Amino acid sequence: MMYRILSMLLCLLCFTGSALAAPAFEPKDCPKDLKYILGMYYGNGELFLLRENRGEVELVYRFGQKDSSFAGSNIYPLYKEHFDSYTINESGPLNHLDAAVRIERSREGYGISCSVGGNRYSRRFFAGENGRPFRFAVSGDWQELKNAADAAVMPSALAGGQQAQLVDLAQAVPGIKLDLRYAAADNCFGHPLTDDARAFLDAEAAAALNAVQLRLAPYGYGLVVWEAYRPWSVSKLAYDALPLENKGMLPAPEVGFSHNTGRSVDVSLYHLATGQPVEMISDFDEPSVRQYAAFAGGTELQRYQRDLLRRQMQMAGFVASDMEWWHFDYGDIKAFAHLNVKPQ
Repeated sequence: MMYRILSMLLCLLCFTGSALAAPAFEPKDCPKDLKYILGMYYGNGELFLLRENRGEVELVYRFGQKDSSFAGSNIYPLYKEHFDSYTINESGPLNHLDAAVRIERSREGYGISCSVGGNRYSRRFFAGENGRPFRFAVSGDWQELKNAADAAVMPSALAGGQQAQLVDLAQAVPGIKLDLRYAAADNCFGHPLTDDARAFLDAEAAAALNAVQLRLAPYGYGLVVWEAYRPWSVSKLAYDALPLENKGMLPAPEVGFSHNTGRSVDVSLYHLATGQPVEMISDFDEPSVRQYAAFAGGTELQRYQRDLLRRQMQMAGFVASDMEWWHFDYGDIKAFAHLNVKPQ
């Protein structure tokens, strides 16, 4: 009952002022054949992106080598001559004025190289592109890793703090869709980490998520949950299964993980009209530059959808991650205890 009251109050707050205003202009999606050439290209000590903006291709060249998201970049429009032939009419680090740009494709239609002014740059495919999902080579026998994680005891130091009041998101947020990647084999490990196909979140965070669901409706979108509350033992299994060279991707079990508090959630979007998931700028848990919230590549529509989700979540009180566009914490999660319980 408490989370329903919280949900109603948050909805009233969120629908005041500009909340009922008509949605901003939504960009059109670009043709599939154009999407197939978008991505990262490298060579001659250089690295750049091809992205789509307003139906046109743009070359994105970053200012600094450490700018992984390409957020600070020079953007050069490419003027189409015919099919995969373009001209770049601005002088830059890759060319002089009026350089020819040519795209070479694979037999499947994906761009595999880009020539700028006679210099050839090869395509660097992101994990998950061209139909090849990313998978870790897990560190040992899966069942043995799972048995060890299930038998482990959570450090007592993680149990201090306020306890989340876990509620079932399927009941707390009408219309929400669940695509719990760790409850199936469709994840970076290639194995289910849990057999629980339900999603739980703290009541206060669930009420805020319901407000986001309602706010997204005028835009034609609903929320998809990829991950919500996760018991500590499941996080330990994920950490233990990582290869040694990838251990830095997750906090160590003795530190705990934000999802253990019940106040963190990983979300995406789906189309209300069709019920189909939105093709976002990257897949869930994709270890590439596309995971960054400020990544400047992709299509105009993908950037719009990612930024719309981020904006609506922040307006409801969620703290957005800069590293993973899909990850959000509700309020100050440091005040909450880590949990290792399976909700009834």
